[in-house]
Amino acid sequence: MKEKRSLRRSLLAATLAATTGVASLAASGLATAQESAANYPSKPIRIIVPFPPGGPTDMVARAVGAKLQEKWGQPVVTENRPGGSTIIGVDHVVKSPADGYTLLLGSNSLALNRFLIAKVPYDVDRDIAPIILVSKISNALVVHPSVPVKNLQEFLAYAKANPNKLTYGSTGQGTATHLFAEMFSMMTGVKMTHVPYKGTGPAVIDLLGGQINLMFDSLSTVIQNEKAGKVRMIGLTASERFEGAPQFPTLHELGVTGYDATGWFGFATRSGVPQDIIRKINTEIESIIRTPEMRQRLVGIGSNVVGGPPEVFTKHIQSEAKKWGEVIKALNIAPQ
Repeated sequence: MKEKRSLRRSLLAATLAATTGVASLAASGLATAQESAANYPSKPIRIIVPFPPGGPTDMVARAVGAKLQEKWGQPVVTENRPGGSTIIGVDHVVKSPADGYTLLLGSNSLALNRFLIAKVPYDVDRDIAPIILVSKISNALVVHPSVPVKNLQEFLAYAKANPNKLTYGSTGQGTATHLFAEMFSMMTGVKMTHVPYKGTGPAVIDLLGGQINLMFDSLSTVIQNEKAGKVRMIGLTASERFEGAPQFPTLHELGVTGYDATGWFGFATRSGVPQDIIRKINTEIESIIRTPEMRQRLVGIGSNVVGGPPEVFTKHIQSEAKKWGEVIKALNIAPQ
Protein backbone atom coordinates (compact mmCIF):
# COMPACT_ATOMS: atom_id res chain seq x y z
CA MET A 1 0.00 0.00 0.00
CA LYS A 2 2.84 2.39 0.90
CA GLU A 3 4.58 1.49 -2.35
CA LYS A 4 1.43 2.40 -4.37
CA ARG A 5 1.12 5.79 -2.57
CA SER A 6 4.79 6.46 -3.22
CA LEU A 7 4.34 5.61 -6.91
CA ARG A 8 1.34 7.94 -7.19
CA ARG A 9 3.34 10.78 -5.59
CA SER A 10 6.20 10.19 -8.00
CA LEU A 11 3.88 10.20 -11.03
CA LEU A 12 2.18 13.40 -9.79
CA ALA A 13 5.53 15.09 -9.28
CA ALA A 14 6.67 14.06 -12.75
CA THR A 15 3.45 15.37 -14.30
CA LEU A 16 3.78 18.72 -12.54
CA ALA A 17 7.40 19.00 -13.61
CA ALA A 18 6.52 18.23 -17.20
CA THR A 19 3.65 20.73 -17.19
CA THR A 20 5.88 23.39 -15.70
CA GLY A 21 8.53 22.63 -18.30
CA VAL A 22 6.07 22.95 -21.18
CA ALA A 23 4.76 26.24 -19.80
CA SER A 24 8.30 27.47 -19.40
CA LEU A 25 9.14 26.54 -22.98
CA ALA A 26 5.97 28.24 -24.25
CA ALA A 27 6.77 31.39 -22.32
CA SER A 28 10.33 31.27 -23.61
CA GLY A 29 9.09 30.89 -27.21
CA LEU A 30 6.69 33.81 -26.80
CA ALA A 31 9.44 35.96 -25.39
CA THR A 32 11.68 35.05 -28.33
CA ALA A 33 8.94 35.97 -30.83
CA GLN A 34 8.37 39.26 -29.06
CA GLU A 35 12.09 39.99 -29.01
CA SER A 36 12.45 39.16 -32.71
CA ALA A 37 9.69 41.64 -33.57
CA ALA A 38 11.12 44.33 -31.31
CA ASN A 39 14.69 43.87 -32.56
CA TYR A 40 13.89 43.23 -36.23
CA PRO A 41 15.94 43.49 -38.33
CA SER A 42 19.12 42.12 -36.80
CA LYS A 43 20.69 40.87 -40.05
CA PRO A 44 20.63 41.63 -43.81
CA ILE A 45 17.33 41.60 -45.71
CA ARG A 46 16.77 40.47 -49.30
CA ILE A 47 14.11 41.85 -51.66
CA ILE A 48 13.36 39.35 -54.41
CA VAL A 49 12.27 40.91 -57.71
CA PRO A 50 10.90 38.24 -60.09
CA PHE A 51 11.85 40.36 -63.12
CA PRO A 52 15.12 41.23 -64.88
CA PRO A 53 17.07 44.31 -63.70
CA GLY A 54 16.19 47.73 -65.04
CA GLY A 55 12.39 47.64 -65.12
CA PRO A 56 10.00 49.73 -63.00
CA THR A 57 9.55 47.00 -60.40
CA ASP A 58 13.31 46.65 -60.02
CA MET A 59 13.68 50.41 -59.68
CA VAL A 60 11.06 50.63 -56.94
CA ALA A 61 12.57 47.68 -55.04
CA ARG A 62 16.01 49.27 -55.03
CA ALA A 63 14.73 52.71 -54.08
CA VAL A 64 12.63 51.41 -51.18
CA GLY A 65 15.43 49.04 -50.14
CA ALA A 66 17.91 51.92 -49.93
CA LYS A 67 15.57 53.85 -47.64
CA LEU A 68 14.93 50.80 -45.44
CA GLN A 69 18.68 50.35 -45.12
CA GLU A 70 19.03 53.96 -43.95
CA LYS A 71 16.24 53.54 -41.41
CA TRP A 72 17.27 50.16 -40.02
CA GLY A 73 21.06 50.21 -40.34
CA GLN A 74 21.06 46.73 -41.89
CA PRO A 75 21.99 45.86 -45.50
CA VAL A 76 18.96 45.54 -47.80
CA VAL A 77 19.89 43.74 -51.02
CA THR A 78 17.71 43.58 -54.13
CA GLU A 79 18.02 40.23 -55.90
CA ASN A 80 16.59 39.64 -59.38
CA ARG A 81 15.20 36.14 -59.98
CA PRO A 82 13.30 36.36 -63.29
CA GLY A 83 11.70 33.52 -65.22
CA GLY A 84 8.62 31.34 -65.38
CA SER A 85 6.21 34.29 -65.48
CA THR A 86 7.55 35.34 -62.03
CA ILE A 87 7.12 31.82 -60.61
CA ILE A 88 10.86 31.32 -60.01
CA GLY A 89 11.16 34.39 -57.84
CA VAL A 90 7.91 33.89 -55.93
CA ASP A 91 8.71 30.22 -55.27
CA HIS A 92 12.09 31.22 -53.86
CA VAL A 93 10.36 33.49 -51.33
CA VAL A 94 7.81 30.80 -50.42
CA LYS A 95 10.65 28.35 -49.67
CA SER A 96 12.67 30.81 -47.59
CA PRO A 97 12.61 30.84 -43.75
CA ALA A 98 9.52 32.40 -42.19
CA ASP A 99 11.51 35.12 -40.45
CA GLY A 100 10.79 38.23 -42.50
CA TYR A 101 14.28 38.52 -43.96
CA THR A 102 13.21 37.55 -47.50
CA LEU A 103 10.72 39.93 -49.08
CA LEU A 104 8.99 39.86 -52.46
CA LEU A 105 7.99 42.73 -54.70
CA GLY A 106 5.06 41.04 -56.41
CA SER A 107 2.77 42.12 -59.24
CA ASN A 108 -0.39 41.14 -61.14
CA SER A 109 0.97 37.62 -61.60
CA LEU A 110 0.06 36.89 -57.96
CA ALA A 111 -3.57 37.02 -59.11
CA LEU A 112 -3.22 35.78 -62.70
CA ASN A 113 -0.82 32.83 -62.72
CA ARG A 114 -3.25 30.49 -60.97
CA PHE A 115 -5.46 30.66 -64.10
CA LEU A 116 -2.81 30.80 -66.81
CA ILE A 117 -0.18 28.28 -65.67
CA ALA A 118 -1.03 24.62 -65.17
CA LYS A 119 1.44 23.80 -62.41
CA VAL A 120 2.14 26.62 -59.98
CA PRO A 121 4.25 25.19 -57.13
CA TYR A 122 2.58 27.32 -54.47
CA ASP A 123 -0.82 28.66 -53.48
CA VAL A 124 -0.76 32.46 -53.22
CA ASP A 125 -3.67 32.63 -50.77
CA ARG A 126 -2.03 30.03 -48.52
CA ASP A 127 1.70 30.62 -48.95
CA ILE A 128 2.05 34.38 -49.41
CA ALA A 129 1.64 37.02 -46.70
CA PRO A 130 0.88 40.43 -48.27
CA ILE A 131 2.59 43.40 -46.59
CA ILE A 132 1.65 46.53 -48.54
CA LEU A 133 0.18 47.47 -51.92
CA VAL A 134 2.62 50.12 -53.13
CA SER A 135 0.91 51.50 -56.23
CA LYS A 136 -1.33 50.97 -59.24
CA ILE A 137 -0.21 51.69 -62.79
CA SER A 138 -2.79 52.86 -65.31
CA ASN A 139 -2.66 51.97 -68.98
CA ALA A 140 -4.51 53.92 -71.64
CA LEU A 141 -6.64 53.10 -74.63
CA VAL A 142 -5.00 54.86 -77.56
CA VAL A 143 -5.67 54.72 -81.30
CA HIS A 144 -3.57 55.47 -84.35
CA PRO A 145 -4.46 58.89 -85.83
CA SER A 146 -5.80 57.15 -88.95
CA VAL A 147 -8.74 55.76 -86.94
CA PRO A 148 -11.59 58.28 -87.51
CA VAL A 149 -12.53 58.80 -83.85
CA LYS A 150 -11.69 61.48 -81.29
CA ASN A 151 -13.41 60.30 -78.11
CA LEU A 152 -14.95 57.25 -76.45
CA GLN A 153 -18.45 57.74 -77.85
CA GLU A 154 -17.13 57.99 -81.42
CA PHE A 155 -14.88 54.99 -80.81
CA LEU A 156 -17.73 52.81 -79.59
CA ALA A 157 -20.00 53.87 -82.45
CA TYR A 158 -17.30 53.16 -85.04
CA ALA A 159 -16.32 49.81 -83.50
CA LYS A 160 -19.93 48.62 -83.34
CA ALA A 161 -20.55 49.69 -86.94
CA ASN A 162 -17.40 47.81 -88.03
CA PRO A 163 -17.23 44.58 -85.98
CA ASN A 164 -13.77 42.98 -85.90
CA LYS A 165 -12.37 45.62 -88.27
CA LEU A 166 -10.33 47.31 -85.55
CA THR A 167 -7.13 45.47 -84.61
CA TYR A 168 -5.51 45.80 -81.21
CA GLY A 169 -2.03 44.74 -80.16
CA SER A 170 -1.03 43.06 -76.92
CA THR A 171 2.10 41.64 -75.34
CA GLY A 172 0.77 38.11 -75.79
CA GLN A 173 -2.13 35.75 -75.14
CA GLY A 174 -3.33 35.99 -71.55
CA THR A 175 -1.11 38.96 -70.66
CA ALA A 176 -2.46 42.03 -68.89
CA THR A 177 -2.72 44.10 -72.09
CA HIS A 178 -4.73 41.31 -73.73
CA LEU A 179 -7.07 40.94 -70.75
CA PHE A 180 -7.54 44.72 -70.42
CA ALA A 181 -8.79 44.88 -74.01
CA GLU A 182 -11.02 41.84 -73.68
CA MET A 183 -12.69 43.09 -70.52
CA PHE A 184 -13.33 46.39 -72.31
CA SER A 185 -14.94 44.45 -75.18
CA MET A 186 -17.07 42.42 -72.78
CA MET A 187 -18.30 45.54 -70.96
CA THR A 188 -19.03 47.61 -74.08
CA GLY A 189 -20.16 44.95 -76.54
CA VAL A 190 -17.61 45.90 -79.22
CA LYS A 191 -15.79 43.24 -81.25
CA MET A 192 -12.13 43.73 -82.13
CA THR A 193 -9.39 41.54 -83.59
CA HIS A 194 -6.52 40.56 -81.31
CA VAL A 195 -2.93 40.70 -82.63
CA PRO A 196 -0.52 39.25 -80.01
CA TYR A 197 3.16 40.26 -79.96
CA LYS A 198 6.22 38.98 -78.12
CA GLY A 199 6.66 42.03 -75.94
CA THR A 200 5.70 45.69 -75.75
CA GLY A 201 8.33 47.05 -78.15
CA PRO A 202 7.17 45.32 -81.35
CA ALA A 203 3.51 46.10 -80.59
CA VAL A 204 4.19 49.81 -80.06
CA ILE A 205 6.26 49.99 -83.26
CA ASP A 206 3.37 48.55 -85.27
CA LEU A 207 0.88 50.85 -83.54
CA LEU A 208 2.94 53.93 -84.40
CA GLY A 209 3.33 52.65 -87.95
CA GLY A 210 -0.40 52.07 -88.37
CA GLN A 211 -0.11 48.29 -88.82
CA ILE A 212 -2.54 47.90 -85.91
CA ASN A 213 -5.28 50.35 -84.95
CA LEU A 214 -5.13 50.55 -81.21
CA MET A 215 -3.55 49.34 -78.00
CA PHE A 216 -4.00 49.43 -74.24
CA ASP A 217 -0.51 50.83 -73.73
CA SER A 218 1.45 51.86 -70.64
CA LEU A 219 0.77 55.43 -69.58
CA SER A 220 4.44 56.45 -69.52
CA THR A 221 4.74 55.53 -73.21
CA VAL A 222 1.35 56.98 -74.12
CA ILE A 223 2.06 60.45 -72.73
CA GLN A 224 5.14 60.94 -74.91
CA ASN A 225 3.51 59.60 -78.07
CA GLU A 226 0.31 61.56 -77.43
CA LYS A 227 2.27 64.80 -77.09
CA ALA A 228 4.04 64.03 -80.36
CA GLY A 229 0.71 63.40 -82.11
CA LYS A 230 1.63 59.80 -82.87
CA VAL A 231 -1.41 58.37 -81.05
CA ARG A 232 -4.77 59.70 -79.95
CA MET A 233 -5.85 59.29 -76.33
CA ILE A 234 -9.31 57.79 -75.69
CA GLY A 235 -9.15 57.18 -71.92
CA LEU A 236 -7.25 55.70 -68.99
CA THR A 237 -7.90 52.17 -67.80
CA ALA A 238 -7.76 52.89 -64.05
CA SER A 239 -10.87 53.93 -62.17
CA GLU A 240 -9.08 57.07 -60.92
CA ARG A 241 -7.17 59.72 -62.85
CA PHE A 242 -3.39 59.67 -62.84
CA GLU A 243 -2.05 62.42 -60.58
CA GLY A 244 0.88 63.02 -62.93
CA ALA A 245 -1.45 63.85 -65.84
CA PRO A 246 -4.86 64.78 -64.41
CA GLN A 247 -6.04 66.11 -67.77
CA PHE A 248 -6.63 62.58 -69.06
CA PRO A 249 -10.07 61.15 -68.13
CA THR A 250 -10.70 57.50 -67.29
CA LEU A 251 -12.84 55.13 -69.31
CA HIS A 252 -14.88 54.61 -66.14
CA GLU A 253 -15.87 58.27 -65.87
CA LEU A 254 -16.41 58.53 -69.63
CA GLY A 255 -19.14 55.90 -69.52
CA VAL A 256 -17.67 52.40 -69.17
CA THR A 257 -18.88 52.32 -65.58
CA GLY A 258 -16.92 50.03 -63.29
CA TYR A 259 -14.07 49.49 -65.73
CA ASP A 260 -10.83 49.27 -63.74
CA ALA A 261 -7.76 47.60 -65.23
CA THR A 262 -4.37 48.40 -63.76
CA GLY A 263 -0.94 47.02 -63.31
CA TRP A 264 0.14 46.98 -59.69
CA PHE A 265 2.89 45.87 -57.35
CA GLY A 266 3.40 45.47 -53.65
CA PHE A 267 5.63 43.95 -51.01
CA ALA A 268 4.91 40.53 -49.54
CA THR A 269 6.70 37.69 -47.78
CA ARG A 270 6.01 34.04 -47.14
CA SER A 271 3.24 32.96 -44.80
CA GLY A 272 4.20 32.16 -41.23
CA VAL A 273 6.20 35.34 -40.65
CA PRO A 274 5.09 36.85 -37.29
CA GLN A 275 2.42 39.50 -37.70
CA ASP A 276 4.39 41.97 -35.57
CA ILE A 277 7.23 41.85 -38.08
CA ILE A 278 4.85 42.22 -41.03
CA ARG A 279 3.23 45.24 -39.37
CA LYS A 280 6.63 46.78 -38.69
CA ILE A 281 7.71 46.41 -42.33
CA ASN A 282 4.34 47.78 -43.48
CA THR A 283 4.70 50.88 -41.31
CA GLU A 284 8.22 51.61 -42.55
CA ILE A 285 7.40 51.16 -46.26
CA GLU A 286 4.20 53.21 -45.87
CA SER A 287 6.25 56.12 -44.54
CA ILE A 288 8.76 55.76 -47.40
CA ILE A 289 6.24 55.76 -50.27
CA ARG A 290 4.51 58.82 -48.80
CA THR A 291 7.65 60.96 -49.04
CA PRO A 292 7.75 63.53 -51.88
CA GLU A 293 10.89 61.88 -53.30
CA MET A 294 9.36 58.39 -53.59
CA ARG A 295 6.01 59.75 -54.74
CA GLN A 296 7.80 61.53 -57.58
CA ARG A 297 9.56 58.28 -58.55
CA LEU A 298 6.27 56.40 -58.64
CA VAL A 299 4.55 59.13 -60.65
CA GLY A 300 7.49 58.96 -63.05
CA ILE A 301 6.55 55.39 -64.00
CA GLY A 302 2.88 56.29 -64.40
CA SER A 303 1.56 55.03 -61.08
CA ASN A 304 -0.52 56.34 -58.20
CA VAL A 305 0.53 55.58 -54.62
CA VAL A 306 -1.85 53.29 -52.71
CA GLY A 307 -0.38 52.09 -49.39
CA GLY A 308 -2.52 50.98 -46.46
CA PRO A 309 -2.37 48.02 -44.05
CA PRO A 310 -1.68 44.41 -45.13
CA GLU A 311 -5.41 43.67 -45.27
CA VAL A 312 -5.82 46.14 -48.15
CA PHE A 313 -3.28 44.24 -50.24
CA THR A 314 -4.80 40.88 -49.31
CA LYS A 315 -8.27 41.98 -50.45
CA HIS A 316 -6.82 43.48 -53.60
CA ILE A 317 -5.16 40.22 -54.67
CA GLN A 318 -8.37 38.31 -53.98
CA SER A 319 -10.56 40.77 -55.93
CA GLU A 320 -8.11 40.83 -58.86
CA ALA A 321 -8.10 37.03 -58.98
CA LYS A 322 -11.90 36.95 -59.02
CA LYS A 323 -12.24 39.63 -61.71
CA TRP A 324 -9.59 38.35 -64.11
CA GLY A 325 -10.46 34.73 -63.45
CA GLU A 326 -13.92 35.43 -64.86
CA VAL A 327 -12.45 37.12 -67.94
CA ILE A 328 -10.00 34.27 -68.57
CA LYS A 329 -12.82 31.73 -68.20
CA ALA A 330 -15.00 33.64 -70.66
CA LEU A 331 -12.14 33.65 -73.17
CA ASN A 332 -11.57 29.89 -72.73
CA ILE A 333 -7.86 30.44 -72.17
CA ALA A 334 -6.48 27.09 -71.04
CA PRO A 335 -3.59 26.95 -68.54
CA GLN A 336 -0.27 26.24 -70.22
